[in-house]
Parts: sequence; C-alpha cells; structure tokens
Amino acid sequence: MPAAVLASTLPLELALLASSTPLPQSPLPALGPLLSAFPTGDYKPILTSPLASSILGLSTVQSSDDAATIAANYGALLAQAVETSSHHPLELLLLGVSALKAFLQATATGPPLGLVEATLLPATIASDKKAVKSLKQALIRGLSVDGESAYNLLPYPVLFSLAKAILNSARLDESADRLPTAPWWRVRVNFLHQRILREAAGSLHDRIYSDLGKIESELLPSLAGGEDCGSVNAAQVRALYLVERSTVHSFYGYDAKVRADLEAAAAATGLQYAITGRLGKRTKFQIDDLTQLVVLAKSRVEYGTTADESESTKDATAADGEASKVTPKQIDLNDDTLLDAISFTPTTDAVLEASDLPASLRLLDPSSQPTLHPLDAVILLHLAESIKNTNPADGLTREEMSPYAERVLQHATNWSVHTMGLLVRSRLEAYRSRTVERSLLQMQVVVDQIVAATATAENESGVSTFLPKPKEEESASVAERLEYAFPLALPTRWEVEAELAARWVSMGGLRTALEIYERLEMWAEVALCWASIENEDKARAIVRKLLFEGEMPTVDSAVDGRVDEGEDEEIVITDEEEKEPVERDPPPPDAPRLWCILGDLEKNPDHYRKAWEVSGNRYARAQRSLGIYHLRRKEYDQAIEAYALSLNINPLNHMCWFQYGCALLEAERWDGAVQAFTRVVGIDDSDAEGWSNLATALLRRGKLQNTSSDTARTISLDDEEEESHDRDTGKQTREDKNESKVQALTALKRAVAINPDNWRMWENILVIAASLSPPSWADMQVAIRRIIALRGAKAGETCIDVELLDMLVRHVITSADTYDPEKPGIERVTVELVDKHVVPLITTDEKLWGVVRRLAMWRKKYATALECQEKAFRVVSGRYDVRTDRKSWEELVDATAEMVDVYRSLGEMPRTEGLAAGTGEVVMRDWRFKARSVVRGVMGKGRKGGWDEDEKLWGRLEQLSEELKG
Repeated sequence: MPAAVLASTLPLELALLASSTPLPQSPLPALGPLLSAFPTGDYKPILTSPLASSILGLSTVQSSDDAATIAANYGALLAQAVETSSHHPLELLLLGVSALKAFLQATATGPPLGLVEATLLPATIASDKKAVKSLKQALIRGLSVDGESAYNLLPYPVLFSLAKAILNSARLDESADRLPTAPWWRVRVNFLHQRILREAAGSLHDRIYSDLGKIESELLPSLAGGEDCGSVNAAQVRALYLVERSTVHSFYGYDAKVRADLEAAAAATGLQYAITGRLGKRTKFQIDDLTQLVVLAKSRVEYGTTADESESTKDATAADGEASKVTPKQIDLNDDTLLDAISFTPTTDAVLEASDLPASLRLLDPSSQPTLHPLDAVILLHLAESIKNTNPADGLTREEMSPYAERVLQHATNWSVHTMGLLVRSRLEAYRSRTVERSLLQMQVVVDQIVAATATAENESGVSTFLPKPKEEESASVAERLEYAFPLALPTRWEVEAELAARWVSMGGLRTALEIYERLEMWAEVALCWASIENEDKARAIVRKLLFEGEMPTVDSAVDGRVDEGEDEEIVITDEEEKEPVERDPPPPDAPRLWCILGDLEKNPDHYRKAWEVSGNRYARAQRSLGIYHLRRKEYDQAIEAYALSLNINPLNHMCWFQYGCALLEAERWDGAVQAFTRVVGIDDSDAEGWSNLATALLRRGKLQNTSSDTARTISLDDEEEESHDRDTGKQTREDKNESKVQALTALKRAVAINPDNWRMWENILVIAASLSPPSWADMQVAIRRIIALRGAKAGETCIDVELLDMLVRHVITSADTYDPEKPGIERVTVELVDKHVVPLITTDEKLWGVVRRLAMWRKKYATALECQEKAFRVVSGRYDVRTDRKSWEELVDATAEMVDVYRSLGEMPRTEGLAAGTGEVVMRDWRFKARSVVRGVMGKGRKGGWDEDEKLWGRLEQLSEELKG
C-alpha cells in the first residue's frame, strides 16, 4: 500500500507518521484490513486479529505453565512478548493505539465496547473465571507507581496494560524503523496512567516530560515554517500538541506554562478571542441594560466548511453518513428570576467603532456567533480552567470563567467537547443558590450518559439513566467521541461519579453520596464521608474492616441504611472481631492510603510507618503524614527526615516542600531551607509565603556565613599582614552580607507582588531595605506607605517605624540643599508620604512630630516646624505620670528646653507660607511670652509633684525663666 493511500486512511497522528517516514512494504498488506476499520473506531477486529493474539496469547508461554502462574505474572509476560515480537514497529503501534483508544472508549466516552476481555487472553486463562479475576487484580496492582495505586475496579486492565507495554516498548524507538510519533503516544498513555492514580507520581512525571522534550526537539521541527506534510496540516498538529502539553502542565501545577501554551495554540489555529463587556439583561425583571461579561471568539474559518474540516472528521462523517445528531442534553435553568441565557442588546455602530477589539470580533453578535472549530473550543475550555488555577476560588473568578463555557456550549460541534463544556459549567454553577439545582441535575445527566455509554458487555442492559437513552442510530460515533479525548483529558466514568458524590455531600445528600461510593467500592471515601460529619468511630470501623480479616463493609454495616432519619447506630462488633485482628494477606490494593487514613483517625504515627512498609517504602504520603505529625510536636529533626523520604519519592508535592522548608527553618538549617523554598517557588511561582520564607532563609544564611568567615581564621600573621587581612576580610564580609540581603529583598518584593496586602512582608522589606549598604531608600518609602495603607486605620501611628522613617527623612535632607516640589524623585515622594499619610495618624508620639518638624525645616516652612514642635511638647506635657515618675519629669524638662530653643530660633524667622509669606511678617512676634508661659506651666507641675527640691532640673528651669525675662 503506498504511503499516500495509507495517509488517507489514518487519523491525524498516524497520517503524520506515514507522510514523514518511508514505510516498508512487507507488513503493509497485513495491515490493510485493520487500517480500514481504525478510522471509524471499530477496534474489535484489530484487538481480536492474529496480530493481537500473537502478543496477548503469550506464544512464549510453555504449555506446562498453569493458569495461576500465568495470571500472577501476566504483566511481565506481556511486556516480554512485546519486546521479543517479530512484528514491525508500525504494526505494534497500530495495536497499541487501538488498545489505548478502546480503553478510553470503554471508560470515558463510550459507546459500549462490546468486547469481553477474557476472550483476548490465553486459552489456559480464559477458561478459568477465577484465573481471569486473579489476572485482572494482578494487572491493577501492577499499575501502582511510587506507592500510588490505581482504581481497584479499573475496567479493561488487559487493554490498558497492552497499550502500556507496546507504547512504552523500546521496539518503537529502534533506529532502523524508528517511529517519530512514538514519544507522543508514550506521553498520552503515561499521562492517562498518571490520571488513574490518586496522586502525582514522580517517576511518571519524569517520563512524560522527557518525551515532551523529544517531541519538541525531534518531531515538531519537521513542521517548522507551517508547511503541510501530506494530508496533515502542520499548524493543527502543533496546536494539538500544545493543547495536550497544557493539560499536562495544568495537572502538575505549572500554571504559568499552561497559559503560554494555550496562547501559542490559539495563534497556531488562528483562533481570535476576547473577553469583554456588552449591554444585556440577566434577569427576567431587569429594566435597564447592564454590562455583562461575554467571550467573543471566532475560528480562522467557520467550522463546517470544507476548508476547515480535518481529515479524520471527513472520514468519520463519510463512514456514518452524517454528523452526529445527539449530544448530552442541556438542562434548562427554570428559575423564576434568572434567564436561561443573557439577553444581549444590539450594539450601536458608534459603540462598536469605539471598541478596542479587532474588527473581526467587534462586529460579532454575542448571541449568534460563528461556529467554532472543536479544537478552538477545547482551547477556550482550558483557558477557563487556567483562570481557576491562577486566581482565588471566589465568585469573581467563577464569573470570569463562565463566559468561556457558555461560548463553547453555543454550538454542539463535537460530543466530547460539548460534554466537557457541560461539566465545566456545572462546576461553576454549584456555588450559586439559583443555579445549584441545575448544576446538580446537569452533572447527574452527564454522569448517567457516560455510565450508560461505558457499560460493560456483562451489565450493559441493567444501566438506568435520569433521561431516556438516545437510540443507537442517533448517538455520536466512536470516532467523534475520541477525536479530542486526549487534548480534553476527559475524566473516566468513576471520576465523574465520584465528583457527583462529592457534590451530593456538599448539598447535604449524604445518603446518596454514600450509595455512589459504595457502588464504586471506594471504601476510603465512605470512611472519609463519615469522618467529615464527625462520626469517626464508624469511619474507623470501616477502615479497619478493609485492613484486617473479616467481612467486607456493606451498605447495611457501613452506611446503616438510615442516614436520612439522623440515626447513628453503632456497628455491631461480634465475638470473632474482638479477637486480635489479623491483617489481610494480600493487603488491599490501596492499603497504604487506608493505613494513612487510619493514622489520621486514630492520631497514631505507627500507622503511617505501616503504610510506608506496606508500600515497599514507595508511598510518599505516608512519610508526609509522619512529617506533619512530628512538625506539630516541634520534633523538627524527625519531621525533616520524614519529609526528605517523601520528597525522594514524589518531588512534585508543593505543600510537602513548603512544610519541609518550615521544619528546616525551625531547626536553623539555613542552606537546606534555601533549597527547599527555592523548590517551592519553582513549582508554584505565585506562592507569596514561599517567597517570604525564602527571603528569611537567605537572610539567616547570610548572617551565618558572615559569622563563620569572621571566626574561621587559624593562620598566624604578622602585624602588617594581619591589618591588611582584616581590611580585606571586613570588606568581603560586608559584601557577602549585602549580597544576602539583596537576594532576600528580591524574594520579598516578589512575595508582595503576589500578595500586596500582607503587612508583615512589607515590614520585612522595610527592615531589610534599611539594613543594606547603602539602604534602598525607594523600597523603604514604598514599604512605609503600604504599611500605613494596610494598618493605619486600625493601628494608627503605632504602625509607623519612627526610627526608619527618621532615617529616610535624614537621607532626603542631606541629599539636597533645597526642596524643589516640581522635581521628581525620592525627595518629592517622601514629602508626600509624610504630609498625606504620616501626619494624619500622629496622636501621642512626639518623635513623629520631631520627624515632621525636621522635614519642614528643610523645606523652609518655619511656621509648620514651630507648630510641630508645639504639638510634640503638648504630647510630653500631657502625660499624667510627670508628677510621679522622675524619668517622665526629666523628659518634660528636656522637652521644655527644646521648646524654648525652637521659639528662640524660629520666632523671628520670616514667614514663608500662607497669606503672609513674603510680606516681612515673622513667624511669631510674641514668642518670648509663649516661651515664658511654657516654662511657668512646667514649673507649676513640678511644684505639685515635689520636683522643686531637685536642684539640677529645677535650676535648669529657673535659668530658662531668667533668660526669657525682658
């Protein structure tokens, strides 16, 4: 079969392979019949072909091997069969991709696969139901990575294991027949593997990102310049890759990379979009039009035209005869106030012309926008998710996300895209009282449809749904459902059911949630559900039944059957259960997690250690929980050891790095703390507390290094050498200390850029900026200004660091001889800071008035300076304890002398402000009278307090009085 013909029959990814790789002729005749079934989503002929049977049947197995031995080692035997197979890599790739897509069809998209897995297995196994069950359990256990287990009822584990074995095989990377798209398929199967685990696995993360690098460096450069390869549009391939990579980034929390990839993907597809405001009505009784958020979006070419349809879409449409007719039903809002959709007002030409939007978007009618290409719709859905990941979980964020989902739901162009749009909107509407009912019903409809569509061949007829199931001829085709399954990262059936159960818990429907969890056999979630309503005894009993020998929990024993009536009966403990418990052998697949839950319930660290042991020292959460246990008890060395073990297994856990860094800070291990918090901000660049703690660690480490450098000298020097060494060492010490402070200040500035409302961080910035050599004056004034803005209303003048403010003012005074209010710079902003922000807060702090007076003198505002000194003096003289406390009396006498000096120096100065400025009028003509009055008043207070017997201070007051006479 020529490559061009092969390219016309394969979907997008395999067509790229056929266009860029010389294909050998020998295997192609055998592939012909299989390739004809592949584009339509008919994977059964491929999975039951001699090609599949030769691998799944394990031709290398000896006839003497019994069923139990084969079942226990089937995963390893399957991988060995793939590696030793004589089939061409392209044949293996076709089989692996078919198994992967069939698994997705059976677990996420539907329709029902209609394939009994036992028929794929060796005859020795297929004839033994017990062996088949044992084999599936062994395969599910084999999917555990880094102690993280897969879902214990994972459907079709044979198909997924086959896809894993083939797509991760070194056979696809053989130099002679190397397949360029193999890394892409490895990313897909490994990322799907990651998603069926409960938490992120570090080893899978490394494999995925290694293959992403290969795709970027090897596959995509062949598409550089936007040239097409055969039937494959280069821009569409790159956009597809970028969207899939963004889903990986989003899963692992690399939010900054998500947005960059989505913007690049939109540019590649030609998608134009903008979130803007248009006048409209949201409620039925609204009279005036108000601005409503809306997303205006337009594909390069409106979807449905010949120029914009992908080859796979054309083939699927041709195979089915027509496009899909049925998508998941949208539930109407049916609210007595809110409209089902915003009613937008036609926009006038004048308003359109004044808009900043591009002309192609400016003229769009928000209620009737052109149909989007499905890939563009996927990009919009991921943009909505990126908003959630990078903003607080509040109403404003949900309001910003909602228009993206509404724009996607305007047109049902693809079954999977429409389903994901409904899920996104349902999640957003779960937090509003008027939309929460539709949110729950819509989620139920989507779950029912997915469950019905992914029913297995054994129980397909027994699935009931909230709404009538569509007829088979009305349902979307397999090819359409799977076309965007990878870029969408569609959730599996048990994931959406568990999400529905969690929604019921939030709505108070505990009974319904427990029934869902029990049907899914998610017993850990059942236990957590009881623990969430403070019924820890029942939760503990359920977990212990899972871990120790005895009857498995049932609806009656675990749920009690009467939750709605509010009864709380005890689980009956039989005499047999009162005996010493015996652990299950083998333990449950998720035993490490169960032991950790039991440790949380019983506050017993031994359970965490048991979880670590059961997992083969691979379950990161066990050591993480142990670290938390020790950290709360201030056992920092033990906590550090536990966190280190956890991070060795899973170095992607942001919170674990943070807690590890906190433990290192408490233990005063500054180098380790710097490394830990560097990893924290590396994983999440928007963690303000992480940046702040990094600054603390950098600052403390700098002090330690400086101390060490001062005390580490052990070589004997003569006097001249020692003096030179001291100068050099002192200079180096200051430079090192300053460098540490600069690094700490940089980290803190990043922290307050993320969280500008944390006044403690601003205080740290102020202190560090002041301690630099030379100080960072601009940062000091900004920090003082922000602290006042954040704390001034409640703390008043106490929020101002007087010494550092005085330090800033003195620098301003000495940096320029005169003040020019028209000249920008630190002088002007400091004056503004003092006049507008500091002065209104001063009430009882005379030192602050002194700072203001000093600045006024520099500005030649003598009247203001004198007024400030008078206010400072009134603060000191108004203190009640001046009659009883000698220290306060000394302060009053000093303040009196200073007040008299200011009267004497400023009273005769010409006025430079107000209406009398420049008229020759002096600041205060009667300054002598005012000064005498001040002295007499203080002496009167002194007599009442008995201080007139103090010769030193009293004599000073008498001397001031004599000087002011005449």
